[in-house]
Amino acid sequence: MSTYVKLARAFKEPPEVHEFWMSMARHEAGHIGALELLEVMIEQSGTTAPVPQLSQAAEAAASVIERIHDEADAPVTLARAFELAIELESSEVEDLVCDLFAILADAEQRDQAEQMMVHDLSDLSLMIEKYTRDDALLARADALVERHVGRRERHGRS
Repeated sequence: MSTYVKLARAFKEPPEVHEFWMSMARHEAGHIGALELLEVMIEQSGTTAPVPQLSQAAEAAASVIERIHDEADAPVTLARAFELAIELESSEVEDLVCDLFAILADAEQRDQAEQMMVHDLSDLSLMIEKYTRDDALLARADALVERHVGRRERHGRS
């Protein structure tokens, strides 16, 4: 979340780009709330639900997040900022959150979380297409969207 706030501060113009980064920060704040909700659900479940192993993936994601957060302190181009967002959104943390929701939450909560993720990634793809000429970066963003749309379709949600 704080990385996206840094990028919003760095890119105040054009206003559409600034608002995009603020929207990404707000959605990440929502993910924080979702993780806290999941933590409470796990504690109160009293079951031994098959919760995925988080340690290795969480450590790897934390390393990536920290590196990206530090890089966002320095001046970056808009194209590089989009690359950083792709790296953040490609981390395994998003998949782990979806897996946890699949185990612990009801279908409506899962669907809402997955819809938000697809929406964010679609917006990222649109911004990359509009503000860069980087076809490879656009392809990476589109692949992320397709991955999450495919996940929704595999689970019977569209």
